[in-house]
Amino acid sequence: MTFFPKQQHDKVSSYKNLRSLYERNITVNSISETMDTCNLHDDAEMIQSMMIIKDYDVLGVEENGIVIGYVVRNELKEGSCIEYYRSFSPTELVSESTPLIDTLFFLKEIDRIFILEGNRVTKVVTLADLQKPPIRMLLFGLISLLEMHLYRIINHYFPEDTWKTHLSPNRISLAEELFSLRKSQNEAIQLSDCLQICDKRDIVLNEKPLRERLGIETKSKGNHYFKQLEKLRNNLAHSQNINTQNSWDEMFLLMEQTEKLLGACEKM
Repeated sequence: MTFFPKQQHDKVSSYKNLRSLYERNITVNSISETMDTCNLHDDAEMIQSMMIIKDYDVLGVEENGIVIGYVVRNELKEGSCIEYYRSFSPTELVSESTPLIDTLFFLKEIDRIFILEGNRVTKVVTLADLQKPPIRMLLFGLISLLEMHLYRIINHYFPEDTWKTHLSPNRISLAEELFSLRKSQNEAIQLSDCLQICDKRDIVLNEKPLRERLGIETKSKGNHYFKQLEKLRNNLAHSQNINTQNSWDEMFLLMEQTEKLLGACEKM
C-alpha cells in the first residue's frame, strides 16, 4: 500500500467533501416536475387530448382525493381512465430527499420515477429531465473531480515531471506553452497543472502498475472509457444534449465506470 503524506490526505479529504456536495446535497427535487392529475373515472380520450396539448407523457390518477396511480398518454383509448391506469410500483417511488446521482441509476432501469412528499405522490421525473442544469452540473462536477484525483495521483507517482516519458513531444510542448502563459499571468502553478484530460489519460494508461491499481482492465478499455468521458464533458461544456454521442444506456454505463474509478482514486 502506498501512503501519501499528510498534505495528500488533506487533499483526499477535501475531494471527498466536494464529492459529498454533488452527491448528497443536490436531490431529485431539483429536476422533478409537479404532476397534474385526473380522476379515475374521467374520459380517457378527453384526458389524452389534454395531455397532448400540455405535452404530458404521464398524468397522475386520483380517487377520493388520493393519487393512486398514473396513466401513460399513448396508452389511452376509448373508455374511462380506470381501464388504463397503472398502480405505482415500489421501484417507481422515491423520497423527495433522494440524492440526484441515485436518480441517474434508477432511470437506468425504468422510464420514470415518482416523488413522494410525505405519503403523497406529487412529482415525476423522466429521462427528458436528465437534460436539466442540475444533472449537467452534477456530471460535470464528477468529471472535474476525477481530473483532480488524476492530477494528484500523477504528481505523486511522477515527481519532477517524469510523467513526460508517457507523452509525445507535441503534447509536452502544448503543456509548456500553456504553463508559460499562465506563469506570465503570475499564477502559482506547476507544469502538471497544464495537462489536459487526454494527457492524464495517456500517462495513467501507459503506466501498467498504476493502471492496474485504478482497476482499469486493459489499455484499450481505458482508452474507450476516457474518449467517451471526454465526449460527454464536451457536450456538457457546450450545452449540447447529454446523449448526443451516446444512448442513455451508454451514458449510464459511463457514469457507473466513473463512480468505480473515483472510488479507486479515493482508496489510493
